[in-house]
Amino acid sequence: MKPNKFIIEKQVSEFRTDNGLSASEPVTLKSLLLKLNILTVFRPLSDNFSGMCLKDNSGHRFMLINSNQPRGRQHFTIAHELYHLFIEEKPTPHKCNPGYSKNFVEQSADMFASLLLMPESGICQLVPENELKNTFPIC
Repeated sequence: MKPNKFIIEKQVSEFRTDNGLSASEPVTLKSLLLKLNILTVFRPLSDNFSGMCLKDNSGHRFMLINSNQPRGRQHFTIAHELYHLFIEEKPTPHKCNPGYSKNFVEQSADMFASLLLMPESGICQLVPENELKNTFPIC
């Protein structure tokens, strides 16, 4: 079973709204992590480890991000982990390697990360109508 894009888009939209973000503005992830009071540690880790997150019973949240990876990959991992912390109903600790899993929850987290970082509605608002029409029929 694959994630439902319309459901994930709605979750992203609600997450953006709940955090004071419009559909088109870029997400400043480090500021968002501070605002959400997520203790985030950036450390050099092995190449096959992107990151992980934990949430305890009292609501404290923690994220570990591999600082050896390119900044774009770190951002994707942060957005992916936000899905586990705020959207997933019963998160369980596991290591994250975005893009490599056939697991439904991991695919949902990957889609959430993609749409959070580059929402189609935001792209359509920022790019002139005719510019993407022939190449990328998303608008």
